[in-house]
Amino acid sequence: MAEDKKRGLERFTVVKRSCDPQKDFKESMVEMILEKRIGRPEELERLLACYLALNSDEHHDVIVKVFRQVWFELNRGRFGSECRCCRRVG
Repeated sequence: MAEDKKRGLERFTVVKRSCDPQKDFKESMVEMILEKRIGRPEELERLLACYLALNSDEHHDVIVKVFRQVWFELNRGRFGSECRCCRRVG
């Protein structure tokens, strides 16, 4: 817990009803990443763990889906679109 606070991952919950949870989770994650300057894989994994812990099981699939999108977008930005390890073949 103390380490989370040092890294700016204090836990707080905002109750929100949404017509588009995928969009809202993505906006929230991106905002948190930018605001807290999260970038290392272990920090991102900790962020995912926070979202999963703070939200009900019914939202976990969409949270993981959004997290994957954000993760790939971050890595595409770092390594460029020509990253051979991530390129689809066929």
